[in-house]
Amino acid sequence: MDLHRVAQKIKGSPRNRGFTLVEILISVVIIGILAAIATTAYTNYIDRSFVKLSIRNIQILEQAIKAFEFENMRKPNSLNEMGPVELLGANGKSITQSSPFLDPYGNAYRYLNFANEPPGWPNCRTDMVDKPLSLDYDLYSMGADGLTHKKLNMSVSQDDIVRARSGKFVDLATKY
Repeated sequence: MDLHRVAQKIKGSPRNRGFTLVEILISVVIIGILAAIATTAYTNYIDRSFVKLSIRNIQILEQAIKAFEFENMRKPNSLNEMGPVELLGANGKSITQSSPFLDPYGNAYRYLNFANEPPGWPNCRTDMVDKPLSLDYDLYSMGADGLTHKKLNMSVSQDDIVRARSGKFVDLATKY
Protein backbone atom coordinates (compact mmCIF):
# COMPACT_ATOMS: atom_id res chain seq x y z
CA MET A 1 0.00 0.00 0.00
CA ASP A 2 2.77 2.40 0.75
CA LEU A 3 4.17 1.77 -2.69
CA HIS A 4 0.83 2.75 -4.28
CA ARG A 5 0.75 6.08 -2.35
CA VAL A 6 4.33 6.87 -3.36
CA ALA A 7 3.49 6.16 -6.99
CA GLN A 8 0.47 8.53 -6.86
CA LYS A 9 2.57 11.30 -5.31
CA ILE A 10 5.27 10.97 -7.97
CA LYS A 11 2.72 10.81 -10.79
CA GLY A 12 0.85 13.89 -9.60
CA SER A 13 3.84 16.01 -8.59
CA PRO A 14 4.47 19.16 -10.69
CA ARG A 15 8.14 18.27 -11.17
CA ASN A 16 7.43 15.24 -13.25
CA ARG A 17 4.44 16.55 -15.13
CA GLY A 18 5.06 17.37 -18.86
CA PHE A 19 3.47 20.04 -21.06
CA THR A 20 0.03 19.35 -22.44
CA LEU A 21 -0.70 19.57 -26.14
CA VAL A 22 -2.81 22.70 -25.58
CA GLU A 23 0.05 24.47 -23.79
CA ILE A 24 2.45 23.63 -26.61
CA LEU A 25 -0.04 24.83 -29.26
CA ILE A 26 -0.64 28.10 -27.41
CA SER A 27 3.13 28.68 -27.20
CA VAL A 28 3.58 27.97 -30.92
CA VAL A 29 0.70 30.35 -31.82
CA ILE A 30 2.17 33.15 -29.66
CA ILE A 31 5.62 32.69 -31.23
CA GLY A 32 4.02 32.74 -34.70
CA ILE A 33 2.15 35.96 -33.98
CA LEU A 34 5.28 37.65 -32.63
CA ALA A 35 7.28 36.50 -35.67
CA ALA A 36 4.63 37.86 -38.05
CA ILE A 37 4.62 41.24 -36.29
CA ALA A 38 8.42 41.42 -36.30
CA THR A 39 8.66 40.44 -39.98
CA THR A 40 6.08 43.04 -41.01
CA ALA A 41 7.80 45.76 -38.98
CA TYR A 42 11.19 44.87 -40.46
CA THR A 43 9.83 44.83 -44.01
CA ASN A 44 8.21 48.24 -43.51
CA TYR A 45 11.50 49.58 -42.10
CA ILE A 46 13.43 48.32 -45.14
CA ASP A 47 10.84 49.82 -47.53
CA ARG A 48 10.99 53.22 -45.80
CA SER A 49 14.80 53.21 -45.84
CA PHE A 50 14.84 52.37 -49.58
CA VAL A 51 12.43 55.23 -50.29
CA LYS A 52 14.59 57.67 -48.28
CA LEU A 53 17.72 56.42 -50.04
CA SER A 54 16.06 56.84 -53.46
CA ILE A 55 14.99 60.39 -52.54
CA ARG A 56 18.52 61.29 -51.50
CA ASN A 57 20.05 59.75 -54.64
CA ILE A 58 17.59 61.63 -56.86
CA GLN A 59 18.69 64.84 -55.14
CA ILE A 60 22.34 63.90 -55.74
CA LEU A 61 21.58 63.20 -59.42
CA GLU A 62 19.86 66.62 -59.62
CA GLN A 63 23.10 68.24 -58.43
CA ALA A 64 25.11 66.21 -60.95
CA ILE A 65 22.73 67.33 -63.74
CA LYS A 66 23.20 70.96 -62.63
CA ALA A 67 26.98 70.53 -62.69
CA PHE A 68 26.78 68.98 -66.17
CA GLU A 69 24.61 71.88 -67.33
CA PHE A 70 27.06 74.41 -65.88
CA GLU A 71 30.02 72.77 -67.65
CA ASN A 72 28.30 72.07 -71.00
CA MET A 73 25.72 74.89 -71.20
CA ARG A 74 22.95 72.32 -71.65
CA LYS A 75 21.27 69.51 -69.75
CA PRO A 76 22.37 65.97 -70.58
CA ASN A 77 20.30 64.20 -73.22
CA SER A 78 20.44 61.07 -71.07
CA LEU A 79 22.06 59.99 -67.84
CA ASN A 80 24.55 58.02 -69.97
CA GLU A 81 26.23 61.33 -70.91
CA MET A 82 27.15 62.03 -67.32
CA GLY A 83 30.34 60.73 -65.81
CA PRO A 84 30.57 58.77 -62.60
CA VAL A 85 28.47 60.10 -59.73
CA GLU A 86 28.87 59.38 -56.02
CA LEU A 87 25.52 58.00 -54.90
CA LEU A 88 24.60 56.44 -51.58
CA GLY A 89 24.59 52.65 -51.37
CA ALA A 90 22.15 50.46 -49.44
CA ASN A 91 24.39 50.71 -46.38
CA GLY A 92 24.34 54.52 -46.57
CA LYS A 93 27.96 54.79 -47.63
CA SER A 94 29.03 56.74 -50.69
CA ILE A 95 29.72 54.65 -53.80
CA THR A 96 30.78 55.89 -57.20
CA GLN A 97 28.49 54.67 -59.96
CA SER A 98 28.65 55.08 -63.68
CA SER A 99 25.57 54.97 -65.85
CA PRO A 100 23.22 53.19 -65.53
CA PHE A 101 22.67 54.63 -62.06
CA LEU A 102 20.79 52.04 -60.03
CA ASP A 103 18.22 52.71 -57.32
CA PRO A 104 18.14 50.59 -54.13
CA TYR A 105 15.74 48.17 -55.84
CA GLY A 106 18.27 47.42 -58.60
CA ASN A 107 16.45 49.38 -61.34
CA ALA A 108 17.98 52.22 -63.32
CA TYR A 109 16.84 55.74 -62.47
CA ARG A 110 14.76 57.19 -65.31
CA TYR A 111 15.49 60.58 -66.88
CA LEU A 112 13.85 62.53 -69.68
CA ASN A 113 15.22 65.89 -70.88
CA PHE A 114 12.27 67.96 -72.11
CA ALA A 115 14.53 69.91 -74.49
CA ASN A 116 14.55 66.78 -76.68
CA GLU A 117 10.77 66.38 -76.57
CA PRO A 118 8.30 67.45 -79.26
CA PRO A 119 5.92 70.31 -78.40
CA GLY A 120 3.49 69.45 -75.62
CA TRP A 121 5.95 67.01 -74.00
CA PRO A 122 3.97 63.84 -74.85
CA ASN A 123 6.41 61.52 -73.03
CA CYS A 124 6.68 63.42 -69.74
CA ARG A 125 5.16 62.18 -66.50
CA THR A 126 1.86 63.77 -65.57
CA ASP A 127 -0.11 64.29 -62.37
CA MET A 128 -3.74 63.43 -61.72
CA VAL A 129 -5.00 66.21 -64.03
CA ASP A 130 -2.55 65.47 -66.87
CA LYS A 131 -0.18 68.35 -66.13
CA PRO A 132 3.58 67.70 -66.35
CA LEU A 133 5.26 67.03 -63.00
CA SER A 134 8.15 69.36 -63.85
CA LEU A 135 8.97 71.97 -66.44
CA ASP A 136 12.62 71.06 -67.04
CA TYR A 137 13.08 67.26 -66.92
CA ASP A 138 11.74 64.05 -65.42
CA LEU A 139 13.90 62.11 -62.97
CA TYR A 140 12.46 59.21 -60.98
CA SER A 141 12.82 55.71 -59.57
CA MET A 142 10.29 53.06 -60.56
CA GLY A 143 10.04 51.92 -56.95
CA ALA A 144 9.88 48.45 -55.47
CA ASP A 145 7.80 46.82 -58.20
CA GLY A 146 10.02 48.08 -61.05
CA LEU A 147 6.94 49.11 -63.03
CA THR A 148 5.77 52.56 -63.99
CA HIS A 149 3.36 54.53 -66.11
CA LYS A 150 3.62 58.14 -67.24
CA LYS A 151 0.45 59.03 -65.30
CA LEU A 152 0.89 59.03 -61.53
CA ASN A 153 -2.70 58.00 -60.87
CA MET A 154 -2.10 54.56 -62.42
CA SER A 155 -1.62 51.78 -59.86
CA VAL A 156 1.83 50.77 -61.15
CA SER A 157 3.09 54.33 -60.54
CA GLN A 158 1.97 54.59 -56.92
CA ASP A 159 5.27 53.30 -55.48
CA ASP A 160 7.47 55.43 -57.77
CA ILE A 161 9.77 57.98 -56.17
CA VAL A 162 9.31 61.09 -58.31
CA ARG A 163 10.87 64.50 -58.74
CA ALA A 164 8.16 67.11 -59.33
CA ARG A 165 7.72 70.88 -59.41
CA SER A 166 11.19 71.20 -60.98
CA GLY A 167 12.86 69.71 -57.93
CA LYS A 168 10.80 71.26 -55.15
CA PHE A 169 9.14 67.89 -54.45
CA VAL A 170 10.96 64.54 -54.30
CA ASP A 171 9.04 61.71 -52.63
CA LEU A 172 6.63 58.85 -53.25
CA ALA A 173 4.07 59.39 -56.01
CA THR A 174 1.29 58.67 -53.50
CA LYS A 175 2.32 61.78 -51.55
CA TYR A 176 2.19 64.08 -54.57
